[in-house]
Amino acid sequence: MPPQADFQPIVRRRLYQDVAESLERMILEGAFGEGDVLPPERELMARFAVGRPAIREALMSLQKNGLVVVSNGERARVSRPTAARVLRELGAAARVMLSDERGVRQFQAARRLLEMALAREAARSATKAQIAELRAALERNLAARGNPALFESTDVEFHYQIACIADNVLFIGLHEALTGWLMEQRTVSLRDAQGETHAAQFHRRIYNAIAAGDTDAAENAMRVHLLRVEDLYWKAVHMAPATPPRVTRRNTKSPTTTSSDTTP
Repeated sequence: MPPQADFQPIVRRRLYQDVAESLERMILEGAFGEGDVLPPERELMARFAVGRPAIREALMSLQKNGLVVVSNGERARVSRPTAARVLRELGAAARVMLSDERGVRQFQAARRLLEMALAREAARSATKAQIAELRAALERNLAARGNPALFESTDVEFHYQIACIADNVLFIGLHEALTGWLMEQRTVSLRDAQGETHAAQFHRRIYNAIAAGDTDAAENAMRVHLLRVEDLYWKAVHMAPATPPRVTRRNTKSPTTTSSDTTP
C-alpha cells in the first residue's frame, strides 16, 4: 500500500496580492524608475480589472515594503527602500523575540559579532579624519563619567562612530537597530558600580587599537567589552524580579549633546 501523501492546504491569494506582485515586478524590471509617478487609481483598476480596494491595498503593501510612497491626495510615487525602513519592519518580530531570555541572548550574540567586525574594519580602513571624530566621541564619553544619562548617550555615540567608519548604510542600519532593540542591556549594565569604569576602560582600548591600525586588538577588545556588558546585564536581571526585558525606542544616532591605556 503506497504511503499516504502529505497534502498541504491551499492558501488562497487575495486580489491585491496579485496586483502588488505585478507592480513590484514592473518596478524591478525598470518599467517604473525611482521617482516616477504610478498611473492614477482609475487607470490601474482598468489595467488589472479589479476594484479600487484591491488597488489601494496593493499600494499600501508596496509602501510598507518601501517601494512606493503614498501621500493623501497624490498619486503613488516609486521610491527606493532604505536599510532603516527594512529594519523598522522587523520591529514587531524583534519585540517578540526579546520577550524571553533565549531571544535576548541571540540578539546579544548578533550585536557582538557585528560590532567585532565593525571594530576590525575600522582599524583596517579608518582615515585620519575618522579617527579624530572617534577620539572626540571617546573624550565626550570619558568626560561624562558620573552622569549616568550623559554617559549612556555618549556610549551610544562612540559605538555609532565606529559603525560609520565602514561607510555602509546597511551596517549602520543594522547597528542602529540592534542598539535600539538592546538599549535596555546598556542601561542596566551601566547601573552596576563597575559599569562605567569598565566601559570607559574598554572604549580607550578599542580606540587605541583602531588608531594604531591593529585589527586583531580592535576586534578582541570589542569582544571582551561586549561579553562583559552581557555578563553585567544578566547578573542584574537574574537578581531582579522575573520580568521580561523592556524594548525601548530611542534614537541611536550620534547625539549632538556632548557627553593603563594611552588615550585621554
